Amino acid sequence: MQKTILLLVLLCLTITAEAQTYTIKGSVSDTVNLNPLQNAAITLLRAEDSVLATFARAKSDGTFALEVKDKGKYLLMVTFPSFADYIDVINVTKPATNVGELPMVSRTHLLKEFVLTDQYAAIKVKGDTIEYVADSFKVRDNATVESLLKKLPGIQVDKDGKIMAQGTEVQKLLVDGEEFFTDDPAVVSKSLGAKAVNKVQVYDKKSDEAEFTGIDDGERTKTINLELKENMKKGYFGKIKAGGGAGDLQNYFENQAMINSFKGKRKLSAFGIMANTGTIGLGWEDQDKFNAGGGNTSVGDDGSITTYYSSDDFESWDGQYNGRGYPRAWTGGLHYSNKWNEDKHHVAGNYRYAKQDIETVNNTITEKILQDSALYETQTSNSFKTGNRNRISALYELKVDSLSDIRVNATVNRTENLRNSETNQNTRDASGNEINSNNTKTRSEGLTTQINSSLMYRKKFKKDRRTITVSLSENYQERTGDILLNSLIKYANLSARNDTFDQKKRNEDKNISLTGYASYTEPLSKYLSLSLSYRLNVTNNSAERNTFSKSAPFSDSYDQLDSIFSSNYAFNITTHTGSTFLRYSYKKKLNASIGGSIARANFLQDNLMTDTSRRYSFTNFFPSASIRYNIQKQTRVSLSYNGRTRQPSLEQIQPLQNNIDPLNQSIGNPGLNQEFSHSINANFSDYKVFSGRHIWMYAYFNVVDNAISRSQTIDSLGRTTYQYVNLDGNYNGSASINVGKRIRKLNTQIGGRTRVSLSKANNLVNGVKNASNYNSYSVNAYANYESKDEKIMVSLGVGPSYNDNSSSISTQVTSYWSVNYNFDASYEFPFKLRIGSDFDWSVREQTAVFDRNNNVFRWNAYISQRFLKNDQLELRASVFDILNQNLGFTRNASNNYVTEQSYNTIRRYGMLSLTWNFTKTAMGATPENDAASMIIKKN
Repeated sequence: MQKTILLLVLLCLTITAEAQTYTIKGSVSDTVNLNPLQNAAITLLRAEDSVLATFARAKSDGTFALEVKDKGKYLLMVTFPSFADYIDVINVTKPATNVGELPMVSRTHLLKEFVLTDQYAAIKVKGDTIEYVADSFKVRDNATVESLLKKLPGIQVDKDGKIMAQGTEVQKLLVDGEEFFTDDPAVVSKSLGAKAVNKVQVYDKKSDEAEFTGIDDGERTKTINLELKENMKKGYFGKIKAGGGAGDLQNYFENQAMINSFKGKRKLSAFGIMANTGTIGLGWEDQDKFNAGGGNTSVGDDGSITTYYSSDDFESWDGQYNGRGYPRAWTGGLHYSNKWNEDKHHVAGNYRYAKQDIETVNNTITEKILQDSALYETQTSNSFKTGNRNRISALYELKVDSLSDIRVNATVNRTENLRNSETNQNTRDASGNEINSNNTKTRSEGLTTQINSSLMYRKKFKKDRRTITVSLSENYQERTGDILLNSLIKYANLSARNDTFDQKKRNEDKNISLTGYASYTEPLSKYLSLSLSYRLNVTNNSAERNTFSKSAPFSDSYDQLDSIFSSNYAFNITTHTGSTFLRYSYKKKLNASIGGSIARANFLQDNLMTDTSRRYSFTNFFPSASIRYNIQKQTRVSLSYNGRTRQPSLEQIQPLQNNIDPLNQSIGNPGLNQEFSHSINANFSDYKVFSGRHIWMYAYFNVVDNAISRSQTIDSLGRTTYQYVNLDGNYNGSASINVGKRIRKLNTQIGGRTRVSLSKANNLVNGVKNASNYNSYSVNAYANYESKDEKIMVSLGVGPSYNDNSSSISTQVTSYWSVNYNFDASYEFPFKLRIGSDFDWSVREQTAVFDRNNNVFRWNAYISQRFLKNDQLELRASVFDILNQNLGFTRNASNNYVTEQSYNTIRRYGMLSLTWNFTKTAMGATPENDAASMIIKKN
């Protein structure tokens, strides 16, 4: 009996194994006329021996389904009369594989548009994803990903590394679907080699929540994913660069090293950079999200609390070089990630170190518009700042089963900074008479420690779109700092009156935020879903600011507390938020959402120096609505509305008189209330894959109720005291049209953009309400050409703009225009010798106040020679800013201020550099590469 039962069990298992099948689904369409190709023949061959596995014909709507018994790699071939054959490699690993929409190009169209014939078959449209086979686009052997992206139809890369895809800026660049050190597109595209890439996928990435729940919330992020070749995941590759040179003012160096080791899904990478040419590093994310000292808190439409910060040299250092001063940078990082046990376990870790020194000389002219008059300030400052940062982050993900997962991540960040500065300032009236002069010296030191962590559990139910998410997170920051202030102010009309400040300031800030979150989603019908969520956030902030003076004139000790410039304050917020959203999604054509959040926020302000407190609360409603319609695969239109609040920061409400800038002192306002913003966004985009034509338009308008604005008092001695108050009437908006097209016969890409920006901001000047209007108008046009053999490359652009600024308290209008021209060209001679040159010419209108010549013509040139197999070694001689005209310059307007700044920056220098791109991977072509070759031969 036991043997009989065993035999029956084995028989059942055999039958089950025989019954196991794998399905490949997709559709076939005419890419020119956008029609399904009924009865197209779809053939599936085994990749290892080209033996026929199965075949089928497309249905009336172009769809098809194939079934095979075994896993593995197959060659998929589609044929249709009068159309070029389509061939691709697919890897069948799961019961159902969807290959998406397979584009077919007519032979007539290929003959007519023969220039990019070999590239058409290398482009595949899978729903909203455009996929490029990298090897079908010829680049130099040692080219970076940036060079590869420039070759792909529909993608543009500007001189600063900004990437545009289908007319929209790319915000994330991933490697095999994951962050690689950083997801900053400019960083990744300049770091990886093009030869390591198998496919480039361009798509609009949904939010993490939408990808998990299956409910489309309408949020999109333009993303490029680089799928690496399998043989590049078994070995290592990287780059080493060493460069040195001399300039008019200093010597220069730029050294880089990067190595990437791959083995299956295990990735190990390291990089290091030392430079004083403005190359700061591979990017550095600003992790100061819970800075207790100077943030603006915003409660989102889902009840989430986000804090934004302005850059304050005395209190933070963000590790970025913005073109001001002479920088020196040392930075490096390590990355490790791995997945195992069928991707059930995923770990990742990063360590980054950065050190940066910057010496800056800054000259500023400021026009302060008063009621029927104005003051003019000239200021010269010299500063040196240095900072170093260590950051460690770790991630662990566990797929408990096919329906649930757990995610844990943590980040520890430590930053030290030091800054010395000296400023000389002079204030004059409209007639040119001196009012005051000021010399201020400061020295500041600071230390910031941050610890952030989170735990998340997510579960899907068997019923589609029914999910639950629970998370806990904490964010802690502690910051300490010391500032030495020495200032002398002289008043022209009061010869016997001087203001002197000789003080030491001690600042201690702490912030801790705890958040609990739970959400539930439920399908109400085939197309309609409901989302419910609750969030509890508790944020405690404290800031102790003590200022000490010397009790004796010649003493070395700061031992006397100055209560006027001291404060000890606590600001705590507790928020309960409930959210409800109805989301409608119809066959990837229509997506709509309506709902909102109700938040009860309780505030407690404690003045620990005066032992007084203020309690208040708000009940806020955050409405939200959006609609998005996909007219065609690559044509869509969307409209959305959101309401949100912004809470005052601790520094804005803390009753502290801050005299770090003695002639421009701030006073906190404990009675400051929150503001509320209404935002409307409209977008339209249309993209044609094979012609490379794109149109992208957007319009944005934002109205702010009870806006947090400034009230400033300027006295007869030229001293300004300001405080934040609530005012109505603020708004801002902008609209833009971006178009582009590839002219295939000329191998040229042309395009342009127009942009209009309008804004109105209200403030108080000496008790009088002032409405300031800032309007700007700009036009940009560009053209890029590259010969088929890549020997000639030319790009040019022009961008005129006009700015118009006015204030209601004055009849004076400050308006000016500027034009920017740029040109870049290179030519390759025999024996791999290439020369190149580029210039950037900025022409700016002079005004009655800003009458200096600030036109700049930056001209660079280089000559390079490539050596070794696959051009792995490059020797390059470069000259930057040949005419020595580079000038740091900015001009902007804010409230009743118009400011022009000029500053020292990197100027003329020559550089000799040697770059070695190295690779060691498994030998032999992968099936994907073989498939790419077959596609080209077929066409």
